[in-house]
Amino acid sequence: MSELDRVLLTYIRGERYISQSRLVTAYEAISDKLNGEGEIKSPIDEVEKHISAINSKIADHGFKIERRNNEITGELTYVFINTSADETIKVATNYSAPELDAIKTIIDDIIDAVDYAFSIGRVTCHQVVAAKLNKTLSESASFVDRLIDDGWFICTTNDRIALSIKTVVELKSYLITRHGSSKDSPSPGKILLCEQCNQILTAGYMDKRETPIYLHYKCFDVYRRTKETGETLIEVGIDPETV
Repeated sequence: MSELDRVLLTYIRGERYISQSRLVTAYEAISDKLNGEGEIKSPIDEVEKHISAINSKIADHGFKIERRNNEITGELTYVFINTSADETIKVATNYSAPELDAIKTIIDDIIDAVDYAFSIGRVTCHQVVAAKLNKTLSESASFVDRLIDDGWFICTTNDRIALSIKTVVELKSYLITRHGSSKDSPSPGKILLCEQCNQILTAGYMDKRETPIYLHYKCFDVYRRTKETGETLIEVGIDPETV
């Protein structure tokens, strides 16, 4: 692996997930520092080339930089994930078994939130941790902050705890196995899958019809150009204005 690839990989691992625009900016700075080549004519193409090279080196070690569109903005995002276990949550070795159990409970509560909210209040999250780990609310708040810093969850501006893009991407198989998906028949599960991209949806639209369909915001824009949508659209998941 080249020195530039190593630095780029270290940067992405530290960020855990990063938008393409930010990664391009970082890549240009890293390249200029290491190579001093000046302006890069096609930085996005260069980033893609380096991401592919990095993935070819880390695949055998159970890691991957996955490409996924942000649910709110639609912008391409690069997500560093672990691919080495069927139930990836078990290999988060920085956490004890009881802490992993608390993380699972938070995830379950987010998935089970009423009216497709896909989030829980921050105070509720603190209470869950306090009960599961026998911690004070102050200690629980610190633990939740750590989970946010480590990329498990995000906190919205109105203090709602929701799944991060890293958790959604890395734990897709686990989440669908545990909760079922909206495309299951005859009994749909709780994990919503976008009709357009078939990825997990925690923010977007539900088109209420005999068999509801779900669409990310940007996927809806693409979908309605060629397909008929119902007259009743409702927003589901976290409020995009609070992210």
